[in-house]
Amino acid sequence: KIVIVEDNLYYNKALTKYLNTLFNSSVYPQFEFEIKSYLTAHECIEELEDDTDIMVLDYFLINDEESDILTGMDIVKEAKKHCANCEIIIVSSQQNAHVTSELMKQGVYDYIDKTVSTKNRIGSVVQQIISSKLFLF
Repeated sequence: KIVIVEDNLYYNKALTKYLNTLFNSSVYPQFEFEIKSYLTAHECIEELEDDTDIMVLDYFLINDEESDILTGMDIVKEAKKHCANCEIIIVSSQQNAHVTSELMKQGVYDYIDKTVSTKNRIGSVVQQIISSKLFLF
């Protein structure tokens, strides 16, 4: 199971479509893929399942219900309560090295800067995670 949490509707849909083309049973016949996307952190956390394998998470998420901004740090801590074995990939344009370091200490698998090649990098990291899981079978 792959979960995408991105509050930009266009980017969310583009990333979801991209991951669906890369990760499906015709490419990896030994896996059944389920890719879900969410526009808010609260919606994701409410529906997050224990057996989620990978989460692609935007660092800054605007919560329309409460007009506040949640950070990836907030969501990583909450997500780890629900799916302790989930590999989390943070995607953001924030440039604070201290924040990135703290995220890695919280158990984030990787941090990817938002650039023109972000989708390719995400695909590569997800493929790396899946390849490591192949050795478990």
